[in-house]
Amino acid sequence: MATNRASLRIKPRRQQAEEALVKIISSMEPGEQLPPEPSLARQLGISRATLREVMRTFVERGMLVRRHGVGTFVSSRIPALDTGLEVLESIDTIARRMGLKTEVAHLEIVERQATPIEARGLERPEGCEVLVVTRVISVEGEPVADLRDVVPTLYLKARDLGEDFRGSVLDVLLNKPSLLLVTSKTQISVARATRKFAQRLQVPEGSPLLKMTGQLYGYDDKVVAFSTSYFVPGHFQFHVMRKVSRR
Repeated sequence: MATNRASLRIKPRRQQAEEALVKIISSMEPGEQLPPEPSLARQLGISRATLREVMRTFVERGMLVRRHGVGTFVSSRIPALDTGLEVLESIDTIARRMGLKTEVAHLEIVERQATPIEARGLERPEGCEVLVVTRVISVEGEPVADLRDVVPTLYLKARDLGEDFRGSVLDVLLNKPSLLLVTSKTQISVARATRKFAQRLQVPEGSPLLKMTGQLYGYDDKVVAFSTSYFVPGHFQFHVMRKVSRR
């Protein structure tokens, strides 16, 4: 009788460690802290270097959260925010549709002159007066995005945001009857979390972030807002409908 070689294959040590760590995570509650690395490595029978590689992968997948100087914690199991790239929606709108609660942190609202980069993004002269709104958006208490919107004060001033501002400049602009927003041109790339973004989003420094840079156009083809957004992977599920090319 022939021996089934596939059944005798031994799984690589890293794969075994990943499967064992998944079982440990599954048995824990969101927000619960994992054991220290030395004891966890002994428990899994692997080196600390291998454990760090596995844990870094799990952090990038959004399964774990590392807090510098504190430890590693099980991520909350909030569902990924699902949206199509064909339609521009605020995080607050997407979250409310899914029955999730959003919060705003690190909110900064300032009126000043535009920097050269901001002026180019707005397609306006350098030094034009703008409103800059920077904030971190959390869903169910977990930071998911770091947003910065730059809007000429011609369209929006600080007082227009109101006391009940929920973090979405887009929603505020959509509610202004004098504006007719038409299209958004967005560039999508991947960036590494700097120390600043790592602290604000509670992710390890150097972690990959999804970066979107957008220009929001009005009916007259003028840029109404220039935005730079950083999203934590694992919390968003973007999809797009694409046409089939017929040659």
